[in-house]
Amino acid sequence: MKSFNIFLPKGSALQRIQLQMSAPRGLATVSPLSRKWYDLSQKAIEQGKPHFRVGQKKIYFPSARVILLRPNAKHTPYQAKFVVPKSFNKLDLRDYLYHIYGLRAFNITTQLLHGKFTRSLPMPFRARRRSPQIKKMTIDMQDPFVWPEPQNSYLQDELDLSEESKQYFQDRTSPGADKDKRSLAFGGIIDPEPAAENFVPKRLSRQMKNKKQKALNQEKRQSQEKLIRQYISL
Repeated sequence: MKSFNIFLPKGSALQRIQLQMSAPRGLATVSPLSRKWYDLSQKAIEQGKPHFRVGQKKIYFPSARVILLRPNAKHTPYQAKFVVPKSFNKLDLRDYLYHIYGLRAFNITTQLLHGKFTRSLPMPFRARRRSPQIKKMTIDMQDPFVWPEPQNSYLQDELDLSEESKQYFQDRTSPGADKDKRSLAFGGIIDPEPAAENFVPKRLSRQMKNKKQKALNQEKRQSQEKLIRQYISL
């Protein structure tokens, strides 16, 4: 099979593309503008300044919720993944991490997960609905970060919390007279202490109730007599 050599005009755009494609991949193939921005970023990092152009809009109380996730098996220690609001873009995350945590983010990638269909009841009784979408972003970092392993004390605390929660649920849903008792779960700190009451002897309590009932009966009788006198006078 014959091969043909195509000669392009010197300095033409096609010749530059051909040279870039034939040259080995690396910094030599980067365009002058990209090389310029790379040098400026490296210089800013060495001076401790932002490696990007800082915007003019100032936000003093950001309300966005950015959540750090555990890395997947495909991630390296130089990568981190976050859950961000759907209104966030790459520049927002880069500015957020740098100005709040001093973390420089490079090569940010975005992943928008589809909302899953959920049902609160089985199929014949409830229509399905789509849950909100989740937006994730992965960044490259200068320094590695290894997620710490969970400690044994933390796992034991989780087990204790589960047992105490189960005990409290059983105490609150117990039938009969037990439903009015204080729960002893979590050391008994959830349910308040019963209010203190003054001690009244049984005999004195009976006398006070009789006296109160007698006063009520007398007041009722007086109101009836007053009403009768009004009718008699007519």
